[in-house]
Amino acid sequence: KVNNMNNIKDFKLSFVDTTTFYGIDAAGFYSQALLTGASKEEFRLIPNVKSKIKLGELNIGNVLAGADCSFSSAGEGTLAQKSFEVEPIKINLEYCKRTFETNYLSELLRPGSNSAEVMPTSVEQYLLGEVAKKVSADLEQLVWKGDTGTASYPLSLYDGLEKQFLADAAVIDVSATASTITSANVIAELTRVYNAIPTQILRAEDLRLFVSSSIFRAYRQALASASAEAYYMQNYSELHFLDVKIIEAPGLSVKKMVAAQKANLLLLTDLMSDFEDVKILPQGDVTGVPVVRMIAEFKFGIGYIYGSEVVFYN
Repeated sequence: KVNNMNNIKDFKLSFVDTTTFYGIDAAGFYSQALLTGASKEEFRLIPNVKSKIKLGELNIGNVLAGADCSFSSAGEGTLAQKSFEVEPIKINLEYCKRTFETNYLSELLRPGSNSAEVMPTSVEQYLLGEVAKKVSADLEQLVWKGDTGTASYPLSLYDGLEKQFLADAAVIDVSATASTITSANVIAELTRVYNAIPTQILRAEDLRLFVSSSIFRAYRQALASASAEAYYMQNYSELHFLDVKIIEAPGLSVKKMVAAQKANLLLLTDLMSDFEDVKILPQGDVTGVPVVRMIAEFKFGIGYIYGSEVVFYN
């Protein structure tokens, strides 16, 4: 798959009003859009990726040998590379001045029909934040369920982790045994995932168990059923299963779970290099049309290093 200007994916945003928006201060927009969200916040960030990148995989090998008086090298292991690719995605929005002149927001506009102002400043800032939230929420779905073989938005933009895991024979697969996960069987299913975690990463500080929202709710209900204290005091900042931190991943499919280290799951982007590259383009003095366009572009990719250290409950 080759990235060029002709295959930039369009990140659509659904507003009832199909006109667009003007923001005067875009600082932090990409940070809010790309880095926020239950799943992405846990991933290892690989910034400044414009197209493709190779990351090294090192297997140390055997380092111990019987002692004698000769030197025999051991433990060099093997060094390999895994390739990752990001997808260019764009945001194109447009808001018309007439929209704000014909409703209650007109009271906030400057007087005069030829004013350069298209929308009130307070609305500009509000919409800028809402667009960032929308992008973040859509990317959460894309992280897990993305599939370029479908026409469904936003899933068609990139192949997510679920599809990647299914295609990788090295990933540890745990087949679901229950047709529906409820508070009655969620502990048993979580135990099956826990038991499949490789011993070498089981005590890793950054080991996480990502679960779908339905499984997360079932687990909380199971805790409440098991303890009156848990029932009345459920305002926990975080949940664990045994010693593994549980992360609710809203983008995961209903009956799926993933166990992996944070360092093994990658979020690739050119975020740092294009941090504030959000352009606001008033069209009044250019084309004579009373609209303002907001355009932005960023690179986005998701992946992992070691498939043999990922448990996928499917």
